[in-house]
Amino acid sequence: MSESFAVGTRLLFENERIRVWDITLAPGERLDFHRHRTSYFYRCESGGRLRVRTPEGDEAEYESPANEVHFHEIGPDDLVVHDLENVGETTVRFTTVELLG
Repeated sequence: MSESFAVGTRLLFENERIRVWDITLAPGERLDFHRHRTSYFYRCESGGRLRVRTPEGDEAEYESPANEVHFHEIGPDDLVVHDLENVGETTVRFTTVELLG
């Protein structure tokens, strides 16, 4: 597995302090395994049912409601790698903001 730092499906904006990503997944679509290197937060624009897997084989399914916001603190030694798959019946969309500074 190659290591990807693309934590979204489309990069919307980047400067020295933040990187803003769009994640849009139609039913059955999957964002490949990617690594989070910095702390980030996301907002769910349109919710649905998702599956997350790690390279070690751990797996979880959950419902992500619209307008949900989560913050994830990533330390310098943390290794956070996962994929994201839409296993629901509607398109899901997130805005993810990586904090670079």
